[in-house]
Amino acid sequence: MKASWKFEKKRRSQKSRDPMQASFFTNASIDEDAQALIRELIQNSLDAKVSSTSDEPVRVRLSVGKHEPENGVMKNYITEEAWKHFTAEDNGLDTSLSASHLCRFLVYEDFNTCGLVGDVTVNDEQPGNSFYYFMRAEGQSGKLEGVRGRHGIGKYVVPKTSCIRMFIALTVRETDKKCLIAGQSVLKSHHVDGVAYTPDAWWGVFDEYDSGDYFPMPVESEELFNRVVEDFGLARNRQETGLSLIIPYVQEDISVETLAKYIVNEYFWPILNGQLLVEVEEI
Repeated sequence: MKASWKFEKKRRSQKSRDPMQASFFTNASIDEDAQALIRELIQNSLDAKVSSTSDEPVRVRLSVGKHEPENGVMKNYITEEAWKHFTAEDNGLDTSLSASHLCRFLVYEDFNTCGLVGDVTVNDEQPGNSFYYFMRAEGQSGKLEGVRGRHGIGKYVVPKTSCIRMFIALTVRETDKKCLIAGQSVLKSHHVDGVAYTPDAWWGVFDEYDSGDYFPMPVESEELFNRVVEDFGLARNRQETGLSLIIPYVQEDISVETLAKYIVNEYFWPILNGQLLVEVEEI
């Protein structure tokens, strides 16, 4: 099953929308996007531990790599049609990247965690459905009152870290051991070839309806799993539950040194007491 991009055309009844989540990460307590990324993702990983009573730590791996445009790898994930949206003048991006540019990418993986669980066909809030809250919700969180990060804003650091506001999520779920893969991008309302589009785009497969509506779904494919693992140097295999995030065209200030600094600053105590094990490398 082959994944493809779908950018939704704006209907006349819809408001033009510029996602506001980025404004939550411009305060003085977060020096760089790298700090926000580490703070939010590792907290989510700790919250998603398979067993709260197990002594085995949550393991996190971060790696930074690159693809030269000549090797053609990124053509498997971003088509020429998709690049029309990523290069549109009014898409809200602060960069002029194109398919001819080097792609630096960041991979974030957690292990001994549950992955994105829940019914993937749900399109409304459902307790315990982390797939819905991560992939389908904006400004909503499945966390309980009083839990850090329960407002559903933190996950925006993932696309925000990409210069084209894109990520790919690969998850092996603890509940059913399924491996699901999907991608997203969050731009601003924009125009391509004179047609207006909404901010949100999905990379995956789509259930089509006679009405012209559609519903985005993740891909379940061993072939695609193997290709993503090889192309981005993932450490995960199909038996290890958890979440792998690939963030392409990552911002320049994201480096192994910067990531390591904020890991120590934000999570030295869980590391010292054996709750968390983190590996950072350049590939």
